[in-house]
Amino acid sequence: MTVQDSIELTHVAPTDSSTESLLVFFITGNPGLIEYYRTFLTLCFDSLRTKYPNHHIKIAGTSLRGFGVQGDKHQNGANDNAQGPYDLEQQIEHIGQMLERAIESHARQGNLTKVILMGHSVGSYILLEVLRRRKQSPTTQQLSNSARVIGGICLFPTVTHIAKSPSGKKFSLFFAIPYFAVAAGFVVRLLFSWIPFTALQTIVGLVTGFPAPAAETTTAFIKSRGSVRQALHLAGHEMRTITTDTWDDELWGISKAQDPNSNKTRLYFYFGTDDHWVANKTRDELIAARAATGKTGDENKPTMEIDTHGTPHGFCIKHNDLVANKAEQYIEELMQNIA
Repeated sequence: MTVQDSIELTHVAPTDSSTESLLVFFITGNPGLIEYYRTFLTLCFDSLRTKYPNHHIKIAGTSLRGFGVQGDKHQNGANDNAQGPYDLEQQIEHIGQMLERAIESHARQGNLTKVILMGHSVGSYILLEVLRRRKQSPTTQQLSNSARVIGGICLFPTVTHIAKSPSGKKFSLFFAIPYFAVAAGFVVRLLFSWIPFTALQTIVGLVTGFPAPAAETTTAFIKSRGSVRQALHLAGHEMRTITTDTWDDELWGISKAQDPNSNKTRLYFYFGTDDHWVANKTRDELIAARAATGKTGDENKPTMEIDTHGTPHGFCIKHNDLVANKAEQYIEELMQNIA
């Protein structure tokens, strides 16, 4: 089995005093297995190392807590699953810690590191919360004094009123049932624990139509201890937590990286059309309230776009190329416009 609990892709440029450093840190959606995004992140990585051969480049990401598939020796392994499930607040704290580790590791060359956060679905909500808390934390500023966050890219973001989305309305009924996540997780283990991994992967591929990598990751998700319960527990907490826009104007329009003299942290949002996890009404309200319009004075507001290709919310299954191209466009804008 090749499914991993973390991804790290690194390009080391020829070292000299002027070598710049870029870290792209990815935050998954729910289910929180980073392996779903390997193809997408590899496409982004190949593009970046071609465009910026003289930069130290790292793309990194980790599974959310409770979704480990690799066993006790890994950060998100079986023991972590057994101690869960973990709610959205705990996931935010975990991702914040993993981001700091990635920054410290990548900044060892001694050069200023540009950091770009990228999140999918609930990972976009986590991204905004991590940005807000880093800005407010003196400890974080001290740990990250050799790096600054220049941008955040939110893909198919679920950042407000997720319970009002088409799928949110349906699943909210199940989450109202006491111990639903526990019972559903138990039933899934009872049904599938006895089926060999390879056989189950074949079944998953046939039933879902997923390509082999996604089918393997889904099989690992089903077979791992506690992951199904974790996904449902987290989803229920998302329904209760992701409601109104509670972030201040500084985060939306004039948020700065950790160095007070640095440029702003620019945000990009890429929404789906008729996304079943994002109600069109709440999406349009957010765009009207927060997006840049091209008018004088709102240059630092987020760029918000709506996909026109019919790309599904779970783009990482079959639509990696298109979304990778969009992410690369945003990264290039950040690299060109922020010194």
